Amino acid sequence: MCGIAGIISKTNTVSLKDMLFDMSQAIKHRGPDGEGFAFFSDSKSTAAYSYETPQVNRESKSYLFNPVTSLENLENGYKIAFAHRRLSIIDLSESGHQPMCDTTADYWITFNGEIYNYIELREELKNKGHVFVTQTDTEVVLEAYKEWGFDCLGKFNGMFAFALLDKKINQIFCARDRVGVKPFYYSNTNDAFAFASEYKAFIKSKLVAFEINEVQQFDFMVNGNLENTEQSLFKGIHELKSSQYLVYDLNSHNFKITNYYKLPSQLVSSNSDQEIIELIEGKLVNAIKLRLRSDVEVGSCLSGGLDSTIIAGIVKYLQPNKQMKLFTAVFPNEAFDETNYAKLASEHVSGNWKTVSPTAVEFFKDIETLNYFQDLPVWSTSTYSQHRVMKLAAENNIKVVLDGQGADELFAGYSHHYMALWKEEFSFKKLNDSKQTIPNAYKLFGKQLVKDTFGLSVDYSNYFVENKKHFGKSKNEKLAPSLNAQLAIDYNGKLKSFLKCEDRCSMAFGIESRVPFADDVELVNYIFSIQGNKKIKDGVSKYLLREATKQYIPQQIYNRRDKIGFETPVQKWFAPYKKHVLDVIISQSDFIDKDYLFSNFDLLLSSKPNFLLRLYSVSVWKKVYSQF
Repeated sequence: MCGIAGIISKTNTVSLKDMLFDMSQAIKHRGPDGEGFAFFSDSKSTAAYSYETPQVNRESKSYLFNPVTSLENLENGYKIAFAHRRLSIIDLSESGHQPMCDTTADYWITFNGEIYNYIELREELKNKGHVFVTQTDTEVVLEAYKEWGFDCLGKFNGMFAFALLDKKINQIFCARDRVGVKPFYYSNTNDAFAFASEYKAFIKSKLVAFEINEVQQFDFMVNGNLENTEQSLFKGIHELKSSQYLVYDLNSHNFKITNYYKLPSQLVSSNSDQEIIELIEGKLVNAIKLRLRSDVEVGSCLSGGLDSTIIAGIVKYLQPNKQMKLFTAVFPNEAFDETNYAKLASEHVSGNWKTVSPTAVEFFKDIETLNYFQDLPVWSTSTYSQHRVMKLAAENNIKVVLDGQGADELFAGYSHHYMALWKEEFSFKKLNDSKQTIPNAYKLFGKQLVKDTFGLSVDYSNYFVENKKHFGKSKNEKLAPSLNAQLAIDYNGKLKSFLKCEDRCSMAFGIESRVPFADDVELVNYIFSIQGNKKIKDGVSKYLLREATKQYIPQQIYNRRDKIGFETPVQKWFAPYKKHVLDVIISQSDFIDKDYLFSNFDLLLSSKPNFLLRLYSVSVWKKVYSQF
């Protein structure tokens, strides 16, 4: 797990090594264990080091990718440059240094992520005649590309974002994993094409000036959408989307983006429920087993909910003699506090349980830091809970954690998944069965049907000045006509936003977060081949997941019907900070109707607290990034 960056100079006006160094430094938190560079011209390749490159890599002569000169002493004349920040997880030795090349030095890569099935792929490639000189999954990516070309992506089970220079055909191959666990952003100007793991690399290096995309800004504030198009909140910076690869032709300076993966659309599973449940158990156990591959200690986030408890339970089954460190955000005396469930789960697996209890004082003290590391405004204070959980893990010397993101999008864990099923197969029995989870099922479903029929939306226009009121109405997102269709929308949409927060929260503290539900391709492909009406049964959400894993978890958690997650008391936190919140919003927002916001603050906080949070977070984000 790491941070990557790179620049392709189209003219002689780009200060390649200075800008690249600044980009690398901007994302150093992603890889605190080392820094490396590689520069390329038509005739040569040169690996370089900085003062943050480990001494062992500077002195080693074992590999062609060992750095041979300092960045300061590097001569001019190069056209392409890669940077890498290393977080050492697999193969902690000098052989894990990047940018890395193969044994011919014709192929170079800067890689971020984990290919969990790299051991199996390495054996397959060895049988085809490939020679390996390291124990890394990065080298497996290089050799897989040499064997299968772009089709290598179909071989990878994991999370990844990388740029690979193929000197033989003078092109750069950039790719991102299927669900978007690992980030990849790029900019393209007349002078340069550049890429990086985070937006701040472009802004802090001055490669791209900080300028806000107004349309995206209002889409976030009103609809809560982030990164839902190829454009971003930062003008001039684009996102390579999930399941996409980009091929850059170094001769023409043109590039093409291709989608390489789609969720299965055909229902192929005709097995009985029991056979399906047994297959799910096997695939999930294998997914978690693969994600325990690490040369450093692995911990886990633990909310006390179903998903994280399942992970902890299966890890205990796989590693019965190990005690896993588990990390929880707790909120004593709050209605949504899950302390008792998390404690129960930890005791069930004999875990080493650590807790943190974020407060309003800490949230407002840390909000600028949170927005800086998130790169974007936050739409929920639960992101702060996750931020603090990752900080707690780092304080306990953990560099890898497992997390339950993605289970809801696979197995149907949200309330709107019930409504999609009702829309597909309506019956009063289905609605009545759901009352343990959704007490007001009839009311919610009726309201959703009215919204879908008439396109109703929430109107925030009164909070905006006259010439911005047209941005004020939210978009009405209709329910899909079937549960599986809704799950596919969620998996391809909102899940990536959650994974973006997961990535930034963990990488802020030099931690790799692994999400077995979200990115195990075998598990994902199988679940989307199962009929939707099997995933919610007799009103029980995530029915198949519960049944497949009940032997690994406490009975009380197996029977849970509520869903909480990393929540925080938004209204209680914001009320005492009314003046501060208003001052920040007004100072950074020329589009807010100041008088109306002042007059209606209390009403807004009680009725639409997340809209107020988004206004506040956008303002903090602007303040942070306008300083660079």
